[in-house]
Amino acid sequence: MKIKTIGILGGGQLARMMALKGHNLGLNIHILSPNPKDPAAQVTSQWHKGELNSVKDLKSLYHFADIVTFESEFLDPVILKKSQQKFKTEFSISPSLLSNLQDRLSQKSLLEKHKLPTAEFYQVKSKTDIKEFPVVIKQRRFGYDGYGTIILKSKPKSLKLDSATGYIAERFVPFKRELAITAVRNKKKQIQFFPLVESYQKDSKCLWVKGPIEHAKINTLKNKISKFLDSLQYIGCMAFELFETQSGELLINEIAPRVHNSTHYSLEGCNWDQFSMHLLACLNCDLPDIKVISPFAMYNLIGSGTKAPKLKVEADGFLHWY
Repeated sequence: MKIKTIGILGGGQLARMMALKGHNLGLNIHILSPNPKDPAAQVTSQWHKGELNSVKDLKSLYHFADIVTFESEFLDPVILKKSQQKFKTEFSISPSLLSNLQDRLSQKSLLEKHKLPTAEFYQVKSKTDIKEFPVVIKQRRFGYDGYGTIILKSKPKSLKLDSATGYIAERFVPFKRELAITAVRNKKKQIQFFPLVESYQKDSKCLWVKGPIEHAKINTLKNKISKFLDSLQYIGCMAFELFETQSGELLINEIAPRVHNSTHYSLEGCNWDQFSMHLLACLNCDLPDIKVISPFAMYNLIGSGTKAPKLKVEADGFLHWY
């Protein structure tokens, strides 16, 4: 059987880890990114210099790749669709679905349509559209790690919103804690879930994750997520960031149609990691059962010179940070 060639759009940290796991699976991995010093470019001999918003550069990758996936959902769907013409290369996600998922308004509308629990929301074009407070204003596109997010506890004296950007307003949720879960699906409609975890954000970035976490309503949510992924004919990993409310409800805050930092623990904490599972799904291989090796905790160290936390195992069996 021919070994499939995987093309990855992007050369960052996620692409690097995906490429490394692809090598372990015996796959040929090709990377398209702008700089030879990009993290993913350093772990494959099949690196292609190019811009992700260039039809010409995208097509240069398609000559080598049987299947193409990506590390970031913020690709230009119009350019992606245009570049696909006359190529038989398979894509892990269609440009039209990518467009819906990368836009917070259409993303939230999809959740609402499929009866997945999420905070009430509406479109905002100017500050006069904001109906009540407290409220969370989110930029519709290119927002992550808190970028493009504004929390308004009361009516502001002044608020500048770029009319060309587009925003949504969400009901402010006074959550008890933040949780996350990642699902993976293939064309055979097989779906596997990584365990539910608790995450903690500092400066709007994931600081730590620990798990597995038990919750009385997670199985109900997993059933709804499975139907959601089937309806989208989604392929690969999709991460769901959740709020646990004070009353114990689970609300989906955001979704990420890709491998995600909340599931990096799977590299050591599970029998299968998210990067390998994503590639297996793209190849339409049977998805193995995901099992937790042991309770786990992950601390995210960003940059150089970061002081490592002091760790202590408490009575609950988890590592706690001090």
